[in-house]
Amino acid sequence: MVRVASRYGLEVPEVTTHLVGQGGRAPDLRKIDDISPDRGLLRLWARGCRIDSARLERLSLKSRYPDRLQDWFVDGAGGVVPACLACFDADLAAGRDSHMRAEWQLAERVVCPSHKEMLRDRCPDCGCYLRISFRMRGGRLRPFCRKCDGLITGRGGEAAVRSAVEFAIAVLSLQRRAGRIVRGEADLLAPLAQAICTLWAPLDRMDAARPVLALWFDQPGWHCPFEVRAVVGTPAPLRRLPVRWRALTLVVLRDLFGAALVSDGTMPEAASRLFRRVAPTPYLSQERASGISKGMTHAARGNRGVQRLSKSPVHRLSGNFEGERADFG
Repeated sequence: MVRVASRYGLEVPEVTTHLVGQGGRAPDLRKIDDISPDRGLLRLWARGCRIDSARLERLSLKSRYPDRLQDWFVDGAGGVVPACLACFDADLAAGRDSHMRAEWQLAERVVCPSHKEMLRDRCPDCGCYLRISFRMRGGRLRPFCRKCDGLITGRGGEAAVRSAVEFAIAVLSLQRRAGRIVRGEADLLAPLAQAICTLWAPLDRMDAARPVLALWFDQPGWHCPFEVRAVVGTPAPLRRLPVRWRALTLVVLRDLFGAALVSDGTMPEAASRLFRRVAPTPYLSQERASGISKGMTHAARGNRGVQRLSKSPVHRLSGNFEGERADFG
């Protein structure tokens, strides 16, 4: 959809609106979803592009990865999908249009196997969350940041330092192990998902808005950053976490359970100490059920749960750093 719209110098919603004006029915633009696309939206675009809608549906992530659970795809809310900037440079060098890769939306994918570089979900120029807009330049589609209009390029990896490369290579092995579990080791998939949920469950101590994973840092004053606070206590945290926090989650699993990333039946002492600190499950279940009944989003329910577990309520605009709390009564 992006590649077609870019040929006309437009964005996807604008082209969709035009197609609706040609006799179609207005779809819900919020249903533009790479994982399981809306059938009506597919038919609308298929008619406008003069191709079979089944061919478009085969491009969806559920068609590409039919056995993968929904929880193991990146959410991509707000159009934020991580990307490998070196892949965009490779597209330019090969003389082809730049394009997004389907595997970038796999929840365990944090490193590009081809270039051994971490995926990026923030613009290298403005630092905002990376929302990519493709535009024609020199007869080829090139990626631009929607926020600052800067051309997105890896600059040949010139900014990479040796420690970053070594970290990416180390995480790549963990990523491959997690990928093998998700693809074909069904008996280990549930324990892996449960371990990740436990790491991102709220602490039993009501002294700060932070997950169990915070104990791995061994820093009493550490508080959960705002960008991941809403993920604490959600059913599938990995699909909503930024790239660096997904990578860190894999690293913590390696430290707790070894290269296997899951327990072999006996809980290691380090993992047992962390997992004993999880907030009571019935309390979380009641909170989640109450939120669902009120029609709240996953992020809103998670944020509310973290606020209730905090010693003092956390305002949504407060960083909740040490010494920055206020008494909201």
